[in-house]
Amino acid sequence: MSHAPVLQQVWPAPADVSPEQMALAALRHEIDDLDDQLLALFERRLALAARVGRAKDAPAGPHVKLRPDREQAVLDRVLSRARPDNREAVSALWREIVGWGLARQGRLQVRVWSPVDPTRAFDGARLRFGAAAEMKAVTDPQAALAWAAEGRGVAVLAVNAGDPWWTGLRREWAGLSVFDGFGGAIPTALAVGRIDPAALPQGPRVLVTAGGDAGDGAGLRRRGLDTHHGWTLALTDAPVPLGGPEGCVGAIG
Repeated sequence: MSHAPVLQQVWPAPADVSPEQMALAALRHEIDDLDDQLLALFERRLALAARVGRAKDAPAGPHVKLRPDREQAVLDRVLSRARPDNREAVSALWREIVGWGLARQGRLQVRVWSPVDPTRAFDGARLRFGAAAEMKAVTDPQAALAWAAEGRGVAVLAVNAGDPWWTGLRREWAGLSVFDGFGGAIPTALAVGRIDPAALPQGPRVLVTAGGDAGDGAGLRRRGLDTHHGWTLALTDAPVPLGGPEGCVGAIG
């Protein structure tokens, strides 16, 4: 059974202090106490995140230290426990918490290319990766892909913005995977990096398809994002494998 918090008197009340002022002071005292508890728990979580980065099962080698599947599971669990009217705030808060935890394993570097609507892409990337990420705008998507392919960080690149950079995910940038999208159910920008294939989120698969030996995604229901000279960038809800004949190059949560 839950009980309403007891309002405490935190100083000898002068005669001219009203009951309302006393109640406000007591509430502020309770908030201060909760802040102390939150700080202690947050610092414990940061310490544990640093240990995770050193654990044997942490991504290593060419992959960046991102586990989109784990982040998705953590956020889903927390949101399922939050009150509906608090879920938007909880989601934003947990993104920041996860981002600062990740920074204890090495601060994430993010390159953003979005020539048409840069503010929207930046806002989506900032919400996804948190204030701990170091973000920089770039003017060349191919340079951002090359940088991400070296495992130096992740790239957030606009789609349907005049440059079919995504066709390279089936060719010169086959070591990169899409792991998130921004802008709604039909994303206007995609996050790309050297992600452990086992760590991709559960969600729509991202397809890059064309005719001939590139694969045509036959039989899959697709939602188109962009086209270029016979190539198509699309989403599908079919559970197709990464790198298979259907042209799957990643997934978004």
